[in-house]
Amino acid sequence: MRRITAHSLLFLTHLLFALFAESAYGIVHTAPIVLQGLKVKPVTHYPINMYRLYRTDETGKAVTIPFQIDEINEWGDYVLSEGGQVTAKTGNGIFDLQDELAFMGDDVGPVRQPTSWGEGGKPSLVFEIKLAYKGKNEAGANEGAVYLAVFFQNPPKLAEKTYVFFKRDTAEVITSRYRYGFDQSNWLVARRVEMLKRGTEKSPEFVPLLDSTTFYMKADLKYFLTVEANHKSINSALEAYKLGPVRSIVRISFHYTFLKLNFELGMYTEVSFFSNAVYLPAILYNPLDGKKSLNTGSGFYYGMAMKDSPGDYKIDSNMPVYKQSGILDLFKSGAKPENLYWIHASGKDRMLYMEISPSKEMRVAGAVPMVYKENAAGAAVKDRGAAEPTPLGSSPVNMALYFDMTKFTEGEHIMAFRLFFENVNEEKRLVSFKTLGNWDVNATKLKN
Repeated sequence: MRRITAHSLLFLTHLLFALFAESAYGIVHTAPIVLQGLKVKPVTHYPINMYRLYRTDETGKAVTIPFQIDEINEWGDYVLSEGGQVTAKTGNGIFDLQDELAFMGDDVGPVRQPTSWGEGGKPSLVFEIKLAYKGKNEAGANEGAVYLAVFFQNPPKLAEKTYVFFKRDTAEVITSRYRYGFDQSNWLVARRVEMLKRGTEKSPEFVPLLDSTTFYMKADLKYFLTVEANHKSINSALEAYKLGPVRSIVRISFHYTFLKLNFELGMYTEVSFFSNAVYLPAILYNPLDGKKSLNTGSGFYYGMAMKDSPGDYKIDSNMPVYKQSGILDLFKSGAKPENLYWIHASGKDRMLYMEISPSKEMRVAGAVPMVYKENAAGAAVKDRGAAEPTPLGSSPVNMALYFDMTKFTEGEHIMAFRLFFENVNEEKRLVSFKTLGNWDVNATKLKN
């Protein structure tokens, strides 16, 4: 994969913004589409460099669109080519069933087989990947398609657009919607998140969204002692990363050492950055049985100092509310845990949407997220208690997701986080984010 230098990054970023400003609202939705090879099984089993992805325009011509195929090795890790060798040589170069095909919903076209292929001529094989909405789609069209082509020889050039960049020297992710800066002293948190001001695509102007993020844990062990930690107590490192036109993936390892015990709170995580989204399949390792080993009040949160007060946003959520007094109000009597938890915050010129999918084991145990918000601007909280681990209410956050550790059993726990950023407040886009699970995917080989 071609390396992007700092100079070319700046040039391509400006080019990207110009291209994005001219694009129309997608026929399907504006979210990323990530398909496991198993979902499009007939398309797989060929060398990755043979593939090209197309949509059909109004004249029937096949138009190349950005895509990437990300390999996942036999251990379930992404094969990442840059920054380290931890997984770089564990792929086989073949689109296998566990691998992932990624492209953007903006680029999905109509269900119409191409009649003209342009440069490179007709492919050796063509597969129609059809996306169909279950029921009536209030956010847009009910169906769309892309065409995945296989060229046994002389494949044409890839699409020139690139939607997301990871700039390693400054640890920044830059996209058409936002700029995310890692804290290089601790890769678990952000040092800032800024949103691109709409209408400034040709000369990008970024507006501060988050001042910082932080992590906090309190483990009140029965008959022993109380342990508190924040992101400064945890060792983390960037192990490897991959650059791609649709998403950049970074792998971060982290652990917490207490006395002679190694509390591996997360072991590692692989974060995917798209033009308007961040995906995080988190693996949390708990060395203790929370119910047996921890007292009430033990928990952890991931919080943020939003630049503006949460009170300046319209916020909706199906998560239970965390009480600032410390008394946890998980569920009303008889309530059942949700399969998916979400929170939506909308302002005049922006929209944030986050969803969390706890594993079945977590839902059964009641280990689900609670939402905390404090109506104070980031400037008023960001330096509050930053030096030491501090609980909600006295910490440098005005919004957070909290988990009760007494609900966690011993062992691994898997949660899937998805965060969407949009630099426009549009109900149709919010609806599309909330209903991404309503799309069916089917791959069919077309006749030559």
